[in-house]
Amino acid sequence: MIDFMNVCHGPYLYDIARTVFLVEYTPIPGNVPDREKLHQLRKNLADRYLMQMDVTRDQIEDYLSVIIAARLGECPDETGLQL
Repeated sequence: MIDFMNVCHGPYLYDIARTVFLVEYTPIPGNVPDREKLHQLRKNLADRYLMQMDVTRDQIEDYLSVIIAARLGECPDETGLQL
């Protein structure tokens, strides 16, 4: 996955958290069949990514909170975003 939205130099944990957010936390459209199965697949993918990056969820938790808060401003129609 390539994300050039905010090309800048910053903490690598923010970049990892942003990728986890995009993979796992972006809303699933309501008309998708087997939503729970898709949600579990996305969580597993995010977990595997974190393992490959040698980063824990605890390390990115604060970054995810900031990303979710910012996302609410970027996309106010998205609901249910939470850790």
